[in-house]
Amino acid sequence: MSLSAESDNDDTSGDRSYCFIELVALGAAVGAFAGVRYILNPEPPMLPHVTGRQWVQMNLQKEQKCYDNFRMQPDDFLHLNDILVRYHGLQSTQEFDSLEGLGMFLWACATGQPLRQIKDRFDRSLETVTRKMGEVAEAMIRFSHTVITPKDPTYTHVHHKLYKFAPYFDGCIGALDGTHIPAQFDHNDRPIFLNSKGDTSYNVLAIVDMDMCFTYVGSGIAGSCHDMAVLWECQKTAYFPHPPRGKYYLVDSGHTPQKGYLAPYRGTDEETMEGHHFNMHHASIRSVVEQAFGVLKAKWRILRGIPHYDQDRQAKFIIACCALHNFVMACKDARQPATNITGAADYGTSAWVDANAETDMEIVRRMITDGLYSNHRS
Repeated sequence: MSLSAESDNDDTSGDRSYCFIELVALGAAVGAFAGVRYILNPEPPMLPHVTGRQWVQMNLQKEQKCYDNFRMQPDDFLHLNDILVRYHGLQSTQEFDSLEGLGMFLWACATGQPLRQIKDRFDRSLETVTRKMGEVAEAMIRFSHTVITPKDPTYTHVHHKLYKFAPYFDGCIGALDGTHIPAQFDHNDRPIFLNSKGDTSYNVLAIVDMDMCFTYVGSGIAGSCHDMAVLWECQKTAYFPHPPRGKYYLVDSGHTPQKGYLAPYRGTDEETMEGHHFNMHHASIRSVVEQAFGVLKAKWRILRGIPHYDQDRQAKFIIACCALHNFVMACKDARQPATNITGAADYGTSAWVDANAETDMEIVRRMITDGLYSNHRS
């Protein structure tokens, strides 16, 4: 073989060796880069699967978690479940028990979750979530008839919070007001539910007693309706607690005068010393309904903006949240030690109430005004 041929073979062999070394180096670099990528962006670990029922049970084992997600103590949750199952038709099946259904409903009301988020959290089909939410809502409506009601429909006793105004507000049995609950609607329904601020909402009327509990809730009326129209509509319902003879609710100045509803002065009457003094006491007592709305909306966040459910379901959510408010208040009161309030609740006020039973509300207001101002000056 010639020297030239040998030289060509050596060059070819050298080139092949060099290429092989390059490939090995490149492979090592790729492997190293892949290792770095794995370290910087590791694959997420497989988490253990937690069913909806297990998630509810986990929350019930810790008071703070239970309150954060369900807005009540574990014992109260179990007590409510027992009431709904025993008396109001909430049922368990082999695939879905009542505890999971109630937990699903309370979580939705407490956090304002729409259906698809509930579906993901409880790992259920959208059809199952929709059906179970409806079943719990129906049970809650039946339950609401037992808790959203006056404790004593005859109002035999005067509430202790009215003692300092005695006997002038002895006929007061609570405060009435309306509030707008924002909600999402289909495009075609939006004009009906537009309120004066340009938002879609329900105009909800509520009556609250002096314990800050709801005794009536009128839900489902469009936000475009005037407050008086809402009241007139609610007064037609079977559950509306009309004030007994000689008793009345405190209302705002926008209400049309009618027996059983005491409004503050407005206009020139409010500018007088007597009128201003009456309005100050009237507002002090009537603030209980504003406080109740504040607590309600702070605890049940779905009322800050109800997601897109059908309208009947949305209206039931509002009533259910008010029923839950009363239930939680009752459970809290039951845990408190009994206190002895100075003065008996049945002190003699019947003469004052009976004397004004058939009197026009304008005259009743004037009599209260004169009595309050006379005491103030003495």
